[in-house]
Amino acid sequence: MNYLQLFRANTKVLTFGILMVFFSSFGQTFVVSLYIPSFVKYFDITSGFFSGMYALATLLSATTIVFVGRKIDHVPLRSFTLFVVFGVILACLVTAFSWHLAVLFLGVYALRFFGQGLCMHTAATTMSRYFVKVRGKALSISFLGFPMGEAVFPLLVATCIGILGWRETLGVSAVLVALVLLPLAIFLLHGLSREKINEGIGDEEKKEAFTKEAEGKLWKQQEVLRTPWFYLFAPTIFLVGFMQTALFFFQTYIADFKGWSTEWMAGSIVGYAVTSFLSSLLAGPLIDKYSARKLFPYILLPLGCGILVLSVSSHPLITPAYWMIVGITGGMNSAVMSALYAEVYGTRSLGTVRSLFAFVMVVSTALGPVVYSFFLGYGFDFDQIHFGLVGVILVNMIIILWYQSIRKQK
Repeated sequence: MNYLQLFRANTKVLTFGILMVFFSSFGQTFVVSLYIPSFVKYFDITSGFFSGMYALATLLSATTIVFVGRKIDHVPLRSFTLFVVFGVILACLVTAFSWHLAVLFLGVYALRFFGQGLCMHTAATTMSRYFVKVRGKALSISFLGFPMGEAVFPLLVATCIGILGWRETLGVSAVLVALVLLPLAIFLLHGLSREKINEGIGDEEKKEAFTKEAEGKLWKQQEVLRTPWFYLFAPTIFLVGFMQTALFFFQTYIADFKGWSTEWMAGSIVGYAVTSFLSSLLAGPLIDKYSARKLFPYILLPLGCGILVLSVSSHPLITPAYWMIVGITGGMNSAVMSALYAEVYGTRSLGTVRSLFAFVMVVSTALGPVVYSFFLGYGFDFDQIHFGLVGVILVNMIIILWYQSIRKQK
């Protein structure tokens, strides 16, 4: 089935996936960072203080996901989704009405936990569990919500903050989730079951695929941590979250270091959104044809090439080229990694498995800005940091390819 056929045959569940990823934007760095100047001014704190608070809230979010994320394996999807959606609404409201730094911290933590964490977790787990033969395409479609959110929310939120104020914008965000995501999620999940999924295969083939996955292993988190696959996957997941968060977080500082205007840097991010969108669409067919295992070793390659291009020149035309190359990893990563978990660990305990890797991802997004700041504080510049990270990426790729070759020989 091509994308159009797949979407027409499974409109409800795929729309659900897109919406959950799209509304995860309220907890993503590219939206939360827009409120930083307002937080700094109102609470009379420094941007450095807020960065530390943001990192701590993100780390706490990552820890919580390990325990809460696995519940999707044991409770009805509709109940788990309602919990997540109400959590996003509550997070926006708590942040909007924060009068003390402690309340602001709680609000930011909730935005990261329910938005960045559980919204993405719910969408990816659902697509991976409900689809078998076209899992890659289903994941690619659902993750289109991410570039859609990048294209819509930064401009919308920034405009609302300028016109209404930061508290009012967060209040509007809560209302938007309540009036759009909540009723749509209830409607889209009504009567949904795996048996109703149409993958363009016969009933017998579908039954055989479901039976095979139903007979798969039930994993406990301690067992996942004892598998070599966890330690093979975790560094790649960490590096993607670590670097992409830091690149967005320090975009204005990188522009200043390179001698580019902030407007030029921000405008060039459109290139990231375009290639992220296109590579996400490309990832699905590649996963279904070759498997996520074969694509996995090369996920970091575009990201490494992108920061290498950024480091070797300061010409203004490098800016869109750098963002476009980095966007390839951004678009393919989520679909490939989500499919990879299902291929290696099966789908019976997918929530349990994904919650551990979600922990790694969220921790990496917290540490990215912190580690960059540490090296910058010790006199390293952005080019030196990025040359070092290119080396780390190469070593990581070599280890993955070596391990996979050893597995084939066995």
